[in-house]
Amino acid sequence: MSEPKPSSESPEQNLIESLPAMTLEQWLEKLRRSDRAFYNIMAIEVWSIAKTMDGLIPGFWGRFMTNRRLAMKQFVEHRRLEQPTSETPAPPSESSPNP
Repeated sequence: MSEPKPSSESPEQNLIESLPAMTLEQWLEKLRRSDRAFYNIMAIEVWSIAKTMDGLIPGFWGRFMTNRRLAMKQFVEHRRLEQPTSETPAPPSESSPNP
């Protein structure tokens, strides 16, 4: 049996050549559709978990959303208090040219 000849092309090049010829707009639209599909799948999963938990523990979803709202407010407040200290301009260094 003869051994297969090694290809001079890299696997990445073969992959790129095997992709369908599409314009940039077509790629962007395909990406948008994929993103919407992913978002919809995630929404269905969250809904199914919420429905299941509400069946097991009545009122679970309402309590969860109340706690989530409180946690989000705390997170936003924490970020708002943290932000001014991280955005203070650095003092001019001696190596920078004077205007």
